Formats: sequence, structure tokens, C-alpha cells
Amino acid sequence: MDGEITVVFQGSYSDSPENENITVDEGIVEIAENAFRDFKNLKRITLPRSLRKISACAFAGCEALEKVTIPLGVLEIGDEAFSSCPSLKEIYIPDSCKRIGEGCFEGCASLSSVRLSESILTIGASAFSYCFNLGCVTVPDSCVLIEFNAFAGCFSLESVKLSNNMGLIDESTFEGCRSLKQVDMPTKLYKIGRRAFKGCSSLDSIILPIGTNVIGFDAFADCKGLKRIAIPKEMREIEDGEVFGGCDSLTDISFGGSREGWEMIMRGKTLTVERSDTTVSVPRISFMNLS
Repeated sequence: MDGEITVVFQGSYSDSPENENITVDEGIVEIAENAFRDFKNLKRITLPRSLRKISACAFAGCEALEKVTIPLGVLEIGDEAFSSCPSLKEIYIPDSCKRIGEGCFEGCASLSSVRLSESILTIGASAFSYCFNLGCVTVPDSCVLIEFNAFAGCFSLESVKLSNNMGLIDESTFEGCRSLKQVDMPTKLYKIGRRAFKGCSSLDSIILPIGTNVIGFDAFADCKGLKRIAIPKEMREIEDGEVFGGCDSLTDISFGGSREGWEMIMRGKTLTVERSDTTVSVPRISFMNLS
């Protein structure tokens, strides 16, 4: 390649058998949109230390891509940059990276290991959705926002440690993560969005942090294994009285405040659980009256 070129555009490389392993030249600062999109032969790509940006859909649909070396210095990985790369098994996001775009690794069915940047600020919507083999995730405290659907449909995801600086668990963030057993909640959490944990059928118990004050519609619906949940006295709104619909095993709710405080949250309604067999139960509410 010409040494003066600083951006890899679509057409800079050909999709051919001799290009199954590519090393991009030093001096390149950006992989442009669609640069390697739908390459069928590409298995490994090594990116240069000069690189600063991987643009939208740069490697989307590279069905044979198994290994990517992303260098320290990359600041942003764009929307759908590696979406639908079914052979990609692991990814290391360097500590220089601030943003992972929407749908960045969506549908990477073989992805089992992810190491996130210690400088990451935002993880875009659906960034890791339908990564069926992803087993655990640690989100560094640098992160302030994970957008909706980010890990939805990650069927093998068992444990998650969330950034302590996140105030929101967005809509459907972990919806359908049926193997999820352990969630370390952010200490600054104030809201759990709609359907955030819907269908997380392996969750056994949940302790919501002090300061959490909103639980959205269907946030824990169909969590069939959930037995206990602790809700802090700061809770101000539970968006619907059937937020635990389909939680077949839920028997105990611990509330950090008083009975009067709970009744204000529920606006006089009784919180019920409609089980999958259509029977209805009323969980036992314990009032801690914490001052």
C-alpha cells in the first residue's frame, strides 16, 4: 500500500484466499466504513499501532474472522463494526478506547471472552446482543452508560459485574439471558429500565443498591428462579404491580422502609405474582424500617 495513505477504504484490499491473514500497514489511522465488510476469506487481521478509529461496519459479516488484534491507541469502535462475525471467539478492547458503538459485536455467536477497556465510557445499544457463548462480563468503573439491549439474548452469560458509576440499567439490557445467576449491581444505581432482566430465569436473588428508586415495567418478568429480592427504602416507583409476573419461585420481598412507605409506592395495590401456570400468589413482604 502507498505509505501516504492513512485511511483504509472499501476496495483497498481484495477478498481472496491469499488474504486470509492481513496485517495493515503502520501509518493507517482509520479503517473506514465497510472496508472489509462481508469478506469471506479473512481469518486474522492485525491492525497498526497508529490506528485511532474503526468505523461502522468495517468488518461486519466477515464469517471466517477468528482473531483481531486491536492496538492501544484506538479511541472508538463504530456501530456494527464486527457484527455478524460468527467465528470470532475473543476480543480485547485496549484501554485507550472510549466508546463501543451500537451493534458492534451483535450476533458474534462464538464470542466467549471479552476484555473491556478500562477507559470505556459508553457501550452502545445491542453492542453484544446474541453473543450466545459469552460467559461473563466485567464492566469497568469508567463506564457511565450501557445502552438498551446491550447484552440481550446472551444465553450463556452467567455473571456480570457492572460499573459502580452507572446510574441506569437500560431497557432490555439483559433480557433473555437465561443462564444469568449473578449480577453485581452499580452502587450509584437509581433506575432499572423496562424488561431489563426479563427472562433471566436462573437469577436466584437480587439485592438492589441503596438509592435505587425506579423499577420499570416487566423489569424482572419471567425470572422463574427468582426467590428473593431486597428493595431499598429509597424506592419511589414500581411502574406496574405485575413487575414480577412469571416469577414462579418468588416468595419473599424485603423492603428497607416501613409498611406505609411500601403502600405509597404501590398506591394501595397489592403486589401479586401471576405464575406461568396462571395461578396468582402474593409474596411475603418484610419491612426493615431502616432509618
